[in-house]
Amino acid sequence: MVAALATDSDSMTQRAHLPKTFPPLTSVPGANQQQSTSLMMPSGTSVAAPVVSGAVAPLLQANPGLTPPLIKAILQYSAQPLSGTNLLQQGAGMVNIDGAVKLAQALRTDIRTAVEAGTIAAGANLLASVKTIPARSSTLNGQTFNWSRIVVAGGHHVLTGDALFTKYQPIWDQRLAWAGPVARRSTVSFWPAAAGVPAHTFIRAVVAAPASSQSLVTAGVLHATPLAGISSKTGKTGTFHLTATLSGWLASGSGTLLTQGLVLSEGLVLSEAGQTGVSRANDTSVLGEP
Repeated sequence: MVAALATDSDSMTQRAHLPKTFPPLTSVPGANQQQSTSLMMPSGTSVAAPVVSGAVAPLLQANPGLTPPLIKAILQYSAQPLSGTNLLQQGAGMVNIDGAVKLAQALRTDIRTAVEAGTIAAGANLLASVKTIPARSSTLNGQTFNWSRIVVAGGHHVLTGDALFTKYQPIWDQRLAWAGPVARRSTVSFWPAAAGVPAHTFIRAVVAAPASSQSLVTAGVLHATPLAGISSKTGKTGTFHLTATLSGWLASGSGTLLTQGLVLSEGLVLSEAGQTGVSRANDTSVLGEP
């Protein structure tokens, strides 16, 4: 990722430790490596994190009612898949702020308030008045591309479909943590109000307990995990599946339509209830496709 390279005010000799120790980082094609305009090209999660964090700001400006897990899903769903890389290397794709903001603007602005108040039910409408889901593609710098339409949930489930955003999914509740077969719900308590400090400002404690039996994902969502298959580097399946290929299948409507959603049974074991409409999920020749 191309990022700003800090230097001293008078010359290019005083640089931070990273570019000074690894000069190739400053080899940025087309960059004007002068004072106040110098650039470097680092890689890894240390630079991906601030880019993604910065992308959250315009999303919350566009819609302050989004919850953290819903923001994450919007960024994934609208991402730009890069060719030749797999899910383990790039996840859902490259951040697409243009598409993410458009999707955020289509949703209600009271979602977070309703979630925290417990006044929104699974499957409730999430679209703002007279709004519809925008086109699942973006054009940037003259290049048009389809969104990835990939949302990773529960650690290893790949979900897709507009129902993720047209209907309220219980996994958009920031107090619910779901990983594998376990889901836990957190209860947050705050210190009471004090002079000059309003209530609900400073967290006092967070207590997590097994979540009760409930729907985690509603009917109408497409389950795409079977399309990716079991992880195999040789077969290029599972986490090694090419993101662009999987995204292309999702754009064509592939996936397993959930008729009853994903249900958490007895607070521990996840069961996939009432699936139908399987498309390509059981085609092993397709799963091994490069």
